[in-house]
Amino acid sequence: MKVLVTGGAGFIGSHVVDALRERGDDVLCVDSLDPQVHRSVPAYLRPDVSYCFADLRYWRPDERVRDVEAVVHLAALGGVARAAREPANIVDANCGGTARLADILATCRSLRRVVLAGSFSIYGTSYRYRCPACATETDASRRGEDLAAGRYDVSCPRCGSACEVLPITEAASPNPLETYGASKYMQELCFRGFTAAPVSILRFSSVYGRRLRLDDGEATIIARLAGWIRAGRRPTLFEDGRQVRDWVYVGDVVDAALALIDGRPAAPVTNVCSGQPTTLLEACHLLAGVLDVACEPEVAGGFRPGDMRHCLGDPGPLARLIGRDPVPFARGAALAFGGGSSAASPAFAA
Repeated sequence: MKVLVTGGAGFIGSHVVDALRERGDDVLCVDSLDPQVHRSVPAYLRPDVSYCFADLRYWRPDERVRDVEAVVHLAALGGVARAAREPANIVDANCGGTARLADILATCRSLRRVVLAGSFSIYGTSYRYRCPACATETDASRRGEDLAAGRYDVSCPRCGSACEVLPITEAASPNPLETYGASKYMQELCFRGFTAAPVSILRFSSVYGRRLRLDDGEATIIARLAGWIRAGRRPTLFEDGRQVRDWVYVGDVVDAALALIDGRPAAPVTNVCSGQPTTLLEACHLLAGVLDVACEPEVAGGFRPGDMRHCLGDPGPLARLIGRDPVPFARGAALAFGGGSSAASPAFAA
């Protein structure tokens, strides 16, 4: 099979490219090598892959695209902080590039499947919470006066108790809180009405694994924590450090993408998550053990406007798609940040 991977020089994309080549697929990779992501051409790029270094917005495809059978669209400019600084650029790159890609693919007669990388960031305030005391359900909103007073949990509107987050499902309505999440949702909308081939959407929780840059100023929280701990710096956590996050190992993303381009039955949208709630404090202690560094994070309190209290997904649909449970965080952290194998293939997750 000939597969086009956009963003194929990046962290996630390079693992997808590796897995495709290891099973014998022909791969065409398009990547802009954005200088805020890549300081230079990555050393892990493969000599047996056809690369085109171009911005999708201005890409003029050549004959290499004519016989593409499947597409994994990962290209996007990321980072909530970067999106706040560069809203026009982020929206133009993510949405304009995706719309341009849809135009190009509409003329590919050999195209059979398209896989689009979505994001949990589109859910925003759609998370639901349940009160363990009285079973009342509520939304994810938190009052400013509670946050200012150091009361960080979502509180029950009936009895005032702290509520527990419910795993979000694909049925939740998109309601992004910030520009990056909005641009990722608009990427999905760019493929509404696309008829050249079936489109499957994988909405990623926060992805980690080998090749994730730990010194990137736009890095996700897991990369920042690992980078700080590895460098001997004490991580500083907002709120009380008990915020729950759902980190998913890159191998699960790879397996999901390959399953979809192979035509494995799945819903139009699949959340790619571990379903394992891990607090920031727990993550710091686990990473310190993996990296063999003594570390006790500092809980500084305070909060950042727009931050979600908890993020957690339902891993059931992903497990059915890839035929196994997602990689537990403790095992994935050892593979990603310790001395485990860096191979990006289904075998490492067994």
